Amino acid sequence: MNRIVWAWWPSVLTALALGASQPGCSTEAFCFDNCGDALGAGGKAGNGGTAGNSGAAGSGGTGIVLGGSAGIGGDAGAAGNAGCAADLTSDPANCGTCGNKCSLPGAFPGCKDGQCVIAECAPGRYDLDGNPENGCEYACLPTNPSTEVCDGVDNDCNGKVDEGSDLQNDKNNCGACGVSCETSVPNASKTDCVQGLCTITTCAPGFGDANKVISDGCEYACPVNPPVVEECNGLDDDCDGNVDDGNPGGGQPCTETCPGGVCQGQCTPGTRQCAGDGTFLCIPGIGPSIETCDGVDNDCNGIVDDGFDLQNDPNHCGQCGNSCEVPNGNVGCQEGACFFLGCKPGFADLDANVPGCEYACPTPVPGIEICDGVDNDCNGVIDDTQIFPPKGFCNSKPGTPCEGTQPECQGTLGWVCPYGPDVEVNEDGTLRGIETLCDGKDGNCDGQLDETFPLAGKPCDDGKIGACKSTGVFQCNDTKDSLECVLTSPGQNGPQPEACDGVDNDCNGLIDDNLPDTAFSMILSGSIWVDTYEASRPDATASSGGLLGTVACSRPGVLPWVALTQKQADAACKARGPKYRLCTAAELALACEGPSKREYPYGNIYEPATCNGADKAPVGALLSTGSLPGCVSQAGAFDLSGNVTEWTSTKTGETKTNPNFDIFQLHGGSYLSPSIGLECTIGLAPRAAENAILDTIGFRCCKDP
Repeated sequence: MNRIVWAWWPSVLTALALGASQPGCSTEAFCFDNCGDALGAGGKAGNGGTAGNSGAAGSGGTGIVLGGSAGIGGDAGAAGNAGCAADLTSDPANCGTCGNKCSLPGAFPGCKDGQCVIAECAPGRYDLDGNPENGCEYACLPTNPSTEVCDGVDNDCNGKVDEGSDLQNDKNNCGACGVSCETSVPNASKTDCVQGLCTITTCAPGFGDANKVISDGCEYACPVNPPVVEECNGLDDDCDGNVDDGNPGGGQPCTETCPGGVCQGQCTPGTRQCAGDGTFLCIPGIGPSIETCDGVDNDCNGIVDDGFDLQNDPNHCGQCGNSCEVPNGNVGCQEGACFFLGCKPGFADLDANVPGCEYACPTPVPGIEICDGVDNDCNGVIDDTQIFPPKGFCNSKPGTPCEGTQPECQGTLGWVCPYGPDVEVNEDGTLRGIETLCDGKDGNCDGQLDETFPLAGKPCDDGKIGACKSTGVFQCNDTKDSLECVLTSPGQNGPQPEACDGVDNDCNGLIDDNLPDTAFSMILSGSIWVDTYEASRPDATASSGGLLGTVACSRPGVLPWVALTQKQADAACKARGPKYRLCTAAELALACEGPSKREYPYGNIYEPATCNGADKAPVGALLSTGSLPGCVSQAGAFDLSGNVTEWTSTKTGETKTNPNFDIFQLHGGSYLSPSIGLECTIGLAPRAAENAILDTIGFRCCKDP
């Protein structure tokens, strides 16, 4: 029998068909959920005990072990305890504690010493890793016979495929299973498997494998049969697919490539080479080159250094290699003697005792001398002629401290204005653009006073951090040489306990660190503390979900934290401290239904629009936490029904995909859920893969005592 479990959340229905038994399927041998009615009826609950006595355990169903299980004991009497007649050390339906039913994927469970163990793997399932927590994790159907063969299948179900096969050298499985090298290859007499490839090792007489492609075999019909030693005749004598290879009959010297057939000067004989068509060519040796003045007959015409004019060539003046060149100068050669023609651009000859033009001009092209500490006219003297400053170079504005100032040439500093002591200048002597003193003087001669302090009247603070910081504005100090911060808005009086609000309350530079338990609004449900409100980001508001993702808060009047994975939700809870975690589905159901076992947080009869579900107008709107006062449980927790469906730590299965993801139960429904999805305990609970990110999924945290 196949069972179908529907995983439901708002706007998404996912059907998982279980029980298929074909190779590769990963089905659960036991069951996934609600196993009592699958193959056998569960036992009825026992009757409640009288005062002071325990109730008796109910009897198990009569179905096979895959279906029914022992019934759960009835409620205790007024002064008694819950009944449980099972052997807690060996009963898989009450293993370790009453009601702890062992369920292991792909396995028939057992109970040993109060711990769930694998009693037997289901058909087609194997326990390869010895880990009872994941049950019989390996799905495999052994072949008949089950001996491992090279066929791409795990025949013996040991978790390994085709072990023992030699795909590199096996002629029957060469490179891959079933690839045989024994297949008939045209004109080949022997084949073999070499490094995973079928290879021809011997061709039939009269044929050769010239292209080295096994698919067409020994495709080459030898022109000479039987093959003989290669000759220069335009034939493939040795049947290797190449004509006249190896230069047969060649290698002798030849002179055809020397000028006129005569090898003289630097020219050397060539080498005879078989051309591949039965003829020979002469491959040249050293040939002629352009004649240079070096005492060698370069062009092989029998004349050494012909064409060079030793009487007029400045590079070979009087003899080869005698250059007239001087540093940075232009030269010539006449009647075998060198002479000087003048300096090259950018250089000058200032010293007659130094050969050439030894002075490099500071400027590429000499020009008019200016005041810059540079020899602009390239005469060896800096700033030596009459020079004049640019018009209006200095500020000499009447009525200011700059009045009457005239420029002076100061070498590399250029023109400098010698301003008086009341003028503020930069390190290079230029007038400051902004004054530095609150002295009542026009220090930069711009007609304005004390514009030096652009921060005057601007915001400032006392340097403290977090909520302890005090703010104010900048004002000139009493000495008129700087600004001081006059505080007008004091911060809080010293560090305060940190609150989950996106503010550095304890003034240590960190936001929402070391949060005390009082920072979170929680209610006591049974023995577990549960968040009063759906989790929110520290900086969340009524109109924004916020951006900070350091820790999960529990505050009213803010938008919940949504669109995060199950692991991210769990990490946000654990960031509070060691006892905090993501709630289980059972814990949220208990907090929702309360001691009265209500169907909904507010009662047993559905009240449309009391909680934020699909019938709450406007439809599809996420509300701030606790904004619906009627949607509260007996313990005082808000929004356990509707608004956002909540991640839990209760794992219900796996996606069996690659990569594989765990599937976790969701709780409470969302603003898109109809009434059936807003119950405290949903018979067919909604689920989602751990990597699901939806605007309808949020979470809340629990804390162990």
